[in-house]
Amino acid sequence: AIKTGAYTLVSGDQIIVNASGATTITVPASASAGDTVTVKATGGGTVTIGRNSQKINSTAADGTLTTGKSTQLVFVDSTIGFLEL
Repeated sequence: AIKTGAYTLVSGDQIIVNASGATTITVPASASAGDTVTVKATGGGTVTIGRNSQKINSTAADGTLTTGKSTQLVFVDSTIGFLEL
């Protein structure tokens, strides 16, 4: 799917963020082990990956993608949260 504004992901989403300005894409709040999401940034704007009370790569902080970059995240558990592949 193509998104041009803020969006909350659901498990299995594969999205392209085509936005010229800063945009926040939020991971699912209630994830289960093995849930995956994929995000690609394009259009020139920076994409913030909002953690939605989950950890990303074992850290309680949001992530960012600059244009042209992408990530696939897999939920492991509450200690690791979403792990970037």
